[in-house]
Amino acid sequence: MVRLRLSDDSLTTELVGFLRRCECEVEHLGPATVAVGLRHPLDLDAAVRQLHAGRCYSCGEEIESVLFRLGSGCCHDCREETRAEQAPNPARVREDWTRMEVEAYLRVWRALHPEGRIELVA
Repeated sequence: MVRLRLSDDSLTTELVGFLRRCECEVEHLGPATVAVGLRHPLDLDAAVRQLHAGRCYSCGEEIESVLFRLGSGCCHDCREETRAEQAPNPARVREDWTRMEVEAYLRVWRALHPEGRIELVA
């Protein structure tokens, strides 16, 4: 789960409702802090669309052109992390995907609520 902290706790209820409409699981950790996870399984079609767009399926950052031409689905940093682990960790992949998806929802939230500041804390 991803932890979020709002600068204004009066927006917490509205943020929680928004994230739940986005099919997120949300848990209150404090007046201005929530934990967010995904209620749905990883969307493989979305991962494929990311790859077609040249984005890392793990973190969403751009895949370096030379790696992309060689068929890599990961950016350099994620490749190095995977190499160090020797095998992709399914829990880590889900955590990275959750963070990427929640960050996308937060971009929409920020556009609708420019006065509300949100910090990803973990």
